[in-house]
Amino acid sequence: MFGKRGIGVASVSLALIASCLGWAAPAAGAHDDHGAHGGHGGHGPVTCQGRESTTYSPGLTLTPQSVGIRAATAYTCSDRPGHTIAATGSANGRSPESTCLGLHAPAGHEVLRYGDGSVSEISYPVGNAERVLGVNTVMLKGVVVAGRDKGAEAERFVEVAPAQGLPLACLTPEGVRRSTGVTQLRIIP
Repeated sequence: MFGKRGIGVASVSLALIASCLGWAAPAAGAHDDHGAHGGHGGHGPVTCQGRESTTYSPGLTLTPQSVGIRAATAYTCSDRPGHTIAATGSANGRSPESTCLGLHAPAGHEVLRYGDGSVSEISYPVGNAERVLGVNTVMLKGVVVAGRDKGAEAERFVEVAPAQGLPLACLTPEGVRRSTGVTQLRIIP
């Protein structure tokens, strides 16, 4: 019904929702130096789950156009078994040829601020987006370019649904300007 790619997106979507609802155990990993030296302390990945609020400028309509994207995320991260730390993410990006029906090749930059005061800056040069059952699923891959975990790979999975009525808002000149959803971020040494 969905094909291999759609099944993969649906599987990632279900895993993301489950982890954000607390149904999955936190990932193993630790930060002995909390990234004080830009490194990861030689341990496993950091996994963060959170809720995201996204704005689009201009709003998404049925006409393809380049869209600016801003996202604010409240994360709970696990940097070792049994330990969590709050973090906030502020992301900015661009998605060319985007519509209400889907984002196209999103790319951007995120600043992740941990509750302990450390910061990671992540660059996502390009991403992939799918729309499944009315939900936009965005998959971004990038690298930590500065701060905590500098040089580590980063994977960001986002599932967002319009905060306004769809499809009616798509038909207005303003379009869909906001969406909310769940996010999972993994920083991999």
